[in-house]
Amino acid sequence: MTRRAPQGSTHPSTHQPNGPSIAPVPHHGLRQIERNPYTAIYHDSIQQLVALKRSSLHYPSIEVLDQNFERLEQAIAVISRHRAVLLVDARDAPFRNDDLFDEPFARRHARLVQGFKKTAVILRSAVGVLQVGRITKRSLTPVSTFTRPEDALLHLGVQLDLKQLAGW
Repeated sequence: MTRRAPQGSTHPSTHQPNGPSIAPVPHHGLRQIERNPYTAIYHDSIQQLVALKRSSLHYPSIEVLDQNFERLEQAIAVISRHRAVLLVDARDAPFRNDDLFDEPFARRHARLVQGFKKTAVILRSAVGVLQVGRITKRSLTPVSTFTRPEDALLHLGVQLDLKQLAGW
């Protein structure tokens, strides 16, 4: 079901008390369920798709990383993961190669992707694919990585115009 702004409303988004802002998007029922400086999450209940778009902003600390992942997990808590697929568009994510960051990121990422039918991560380069492979190798949930968005969408069995996830 596509959420629409109240009739006569000219504001592009609605706000739920004690909840995230939700911007109505008519394409395939895709709607934004969380947005912060690091990540935006969208949900398409028709295709059972959760799409996560990572910004180019660096996490300044492990504490901020943990807080961001906590918000993401809260935003998708109501989604039935065992029936949904997860698409992560990390092409804009900053490259980071430090051991102090890898362990907390791997732990939080594993919790985030746990339970989804399939997970696909879109990355800009083969180096990014190697880094995500290294970080997710001990994850209980398989994570497939792609540099071509159309391959990731085909893998998940969904249709999506990735421009809908733009807007940074």
